[in-house]
Amino acid sequence: MNIGKKINTSIVIFLSLIILINVFVVCPLLKAIKNDSQRLVSEKNKFLTLDERIDVLKKLDVIYKDREETLKQIDDLFVDPEVPVDFLNFLEKTGYQSSVGVEVDPFSVGKIDKNSWPFLNFQITVNGSFPSFLIFLEKIENSPYLIEIQGLTVSQSTEANQSPGNIKALLSFKAFSK
Repeated sequence: MNIGKKINTSIVIFLSLIILINVFVVCPLLKAIKNDSQRLVSEKNKFLTLDERIDVLKKLDVIYKDREETLKQIDDLFVDPEVPVDFLNFLEKTGYQSSVGVEVDPFSVGKIDKNSWPFLNFQITVNGSFPSFLIFLEKIENSPYLIEIQGLTVSQSTEANQSPGNIKALLSFKAFSK
């Protein structure tokens, strides 16, 4: 073999080796580097997003602590549907303070549709003088609970143990619950 053919053969073998090295070593390494760098960028973005979320949560925690008392007051506007004892005590106490007799009839839980707030239906009978009843009604309307009066029927009391001029009122209302 002459020198020209040996050089050409060496060049072909050398180029073939370079191509094989590029195909089987360099290209997979470049692909792996590219994938790793994309994954690194993705993880960095996730980390930044988590960092931003942590900052937002810290700010929300500060806002919640600032408004916690107001939120508690809003929560107290609603009657506990499971145990409405506090609300019933409020009604009886208000009746006593207004010098009227209060009888609470059984109540029911109601919710018209999915867009309305849940509520408890109450019906109470109030016996006493008309001015005392008006005081009671004003205290109920200005109560710390969120209520909506549905109906009111007032008639003169016919009970024997009542003094003349006393009334009997039937009051029905919704008390919104949690």
